[in-house]
Amino acid sequence: MLTPSSSLSSSPLSAMGVPYVIVKSKARLGTVVHKKTAAVLALQDVRSEDNKELATLVSAAKANFTDKYEDQRRHWGGGLRGNKSTAKLRKRAKAAGQTITAAAAAGL
Repeated sequence: MLTPSSSLSSSPLSAMGVPYVIVKSKARLGTVVHKKTAAVLALQDVRSEDNKELATLVSAAKANFTDKYEDQRRHWGGGLRGNKSTAKLRKRAKAAGQTITAAAAAGL
């Protein structure tokens, strides 16, 4: 029911230690509050009989979303070069008499 999203930047909620998750659809979130749909859900009071279930949801949210994707949100890009950059590296490597990988490692 709860699905993580790695496309988010650093959230103020994670900085404050508030557990949060991105839910796949508004209908799935609505089932928590027994409504047709819900866009946002914030829990204030929890009945004592539901406290254990909430604790398991919070621990699952932290383990599967917040902690797991924290490192991935910090890294940008995939190290892939575009056509112009690759052509420029080939030209420099050819002028230096090296291969492209050696030229990239040398910082040409």
